[in-house]
Amino acid sequence: MAEMKTLQIATFGKDDQDGIALGIRSFPIDKLALICFDSDKDSANAFSKKIREVLGIPITITVVTKDNVIRDTMERVNEILNLHGKEFRQVLMNVSSGDKLIGCAALSSAFINGIKAFGMDSTHKNPLLMPVLKLSYNEIISEAKIKILKAINDAGGVIQSLEHLEQISGYGKPLLSYHVQGGKDSKGLADLGLVDVEKGDRGKISARLTVLGKLLVSSNALSLS
Repeated sequence: MAEMKTLQIATFGKDDQDGIALGIRSFPIDKLALICFDSDKDSANAFSKKIREVLGIPITITVVTKDNVIRDTMERVNEILNLHGKEFRQVLMNVSSGDKLIGCAALSSAFINGIKAFGMDSTHKNPLLMPVLKLSYNEIISEAKIKILKAINDAGGVIQSLEHLEQISGYGKPLLSYHVQGGKDSKGLADLGLVDVEKGDRGKISARLTVLGKLLVSSNALSLS
């Protein structure tokens, strides 16, 4: 049986760098991907050098901005998964170190993509596995909703009316209204936080992908063949 290869993605910052080392000691690892602010990049490079000298594993460093930390972190995680995810049978998310907002965004990315995440317990000596739904976000959303999101994304992220969406998605207006706005027995894309909907004159509906909606479309787990 082939050995399972593991990619660990870890948030990095000035504090709690021991948490990254703890993750390396506690779980399998064949590649490490660090996410940090530009101000921490030199420290991340120094940290990476030490890890490479001891373990010889490949390490990448990805920088996010403080102004858009939530969006950037989630987008960078998706880029890492798209570039390297298929090389590994297991991906783990370590949120022990780094800025709290980076950690929150990384946890959200783990949820979206069905990745196991962990931090450190109160003793800072043991890993603490985060509770994650058995189904990732993309598995909860129907195939029809995914295709509608992709159609809006292909149109530049915005549609001016349901008639416009009907032309580019292949779905009829009643079904589109159901999937976008929801019904009694189902939440729509707006309720799920995937699109922002505006109602204009005569009930005209326009919709714009949210950051989460864009991330779901670009996620490797959502790529449509």
